[in-house]
Amino acid sequence: MIRRINLYLFSQVLIAFLFSGIAVTFVVLFTQSFRMMSFVIDNSSTMLVFFQLMGLLIPTFLPLIVPISLGVAVLFIYHKFVVDSEMVIMRAAGMSPMRLAMPALLLALGVVLGGYALTTWVTPLANRTLVTLQYKVRDDFSAFMIRPGAFNDLADGLTFYARQRGREGGFQDILVHDVRDPTQPVTIMAEKGLFYIEKAGPQFVVFNGRRQVVDVQSGRLQELNFDRYVFDLHLLRNSKTNRTLDPREMTLSELWRASNQAAAATKGNVRSELHQRIGGPLLSFTFAVIAVAVILAGDFNRRGMSKRVIGATIAIVVVQAAMISLVSQVAKSAWIIPVLYLVILSPIPVCLYLLDAPLSMVQRLTSWRQKAVA
Repeated sequence: MIRRINLYLFSQVLIAFLFSGIAVTFVVLFTQSFRMMSFVIDNSSTMLVFFQLMGLLIPTFLPLIVPISLGVAVLFIYHKFVVDSEMVIMRAAGMSPMRLAMPALLLALGVVLGGYALTTWVTPLANRTLVTLQYKVRDDFSAFMIRPGAFNDLADGLTFYARQRGREGGFQDILVHDVRDPTQPVTIMAEKGLFYIEKAGPQFVVFNGRRQVVDVQSGRLQELNFDRYVFDLHLLRNSKTNRTLDPREMTLSELWRASNQAAAATKGNVRSELHQRIGGPLLSFTFAVIAVAVILAGDFNRRGMSKRVIGATIAIVVVQAAMISLVSQVAKSAWIIPVLYLVILSPIPVCLYLLDAPLSMVQRLTSWRQKAVA
């Protein structure tokens, strides 16, 4: 009997948790889709790249929405059982508040373990793949150059313009302005041009044009008329095999090593990311225990527990906001770290005590009321 009730509670909370998590995920994806769509359009990429970017975004924000989704699911299901008098029947069957809370707490423990799997491997791998894909899209120079009639900033100091695209895939009426070397700015004007990629890198060939170079120190202008001129674009390549990883792209072990080896300028960011990865999944258990304690501790009211639900919601929001604020402060001061974990973990023993001894507290409150009235 008790086992069936536990399975029933567990399944109901799990379904509500999955539903709320999926709903919040779609909302976040919808808000991020505009940014990703703008990135894809600006780089003239494909819809396949757009869906790849959106898929890689999901693991990056799941550690933030999973704890809140679980807290909302537990609060909703247990309050629903109270309103439908199912919780009263379970209590009448001899189940204590702690036993009634056990299915939600077991699910919360599973979610905590899943959260650590996300923050340890999945999320940093998704962030690393996302950044690599964005570099790859930016490095697709053919995509940059299929926007005729607009000035395209291919890199810092390099601007490309073509009036229109030719029938054979080339460009007509071309202007290239290169100021990457401030001492000798270069301007190339040509009737037509063609872009192609070789093993050495991307190349752009222009025909029937003029190349102008200005010596800034002497003010001398040099001009060169040409029939064919090859413009090398290999310096535009953004993807670097040896680039320094952002803390969001590091695994938990890499963050731990970097926190001891990083320079002073980046050590704070690494420390902040490390403790966010460690403390974030614990919020799942904290929010779940707050939700069940608010509903199960004390007497039941079939007409609803609006004040309790509002109080639990406020408590969850306050803990989440405090955690985000303290994580940002950890980057500046290491002494904030104990305060961070105190905020995350302190509600757990308080709520477990309320679940373990709710009747005695109710009796005390009742006796205090009677004495006050007397």
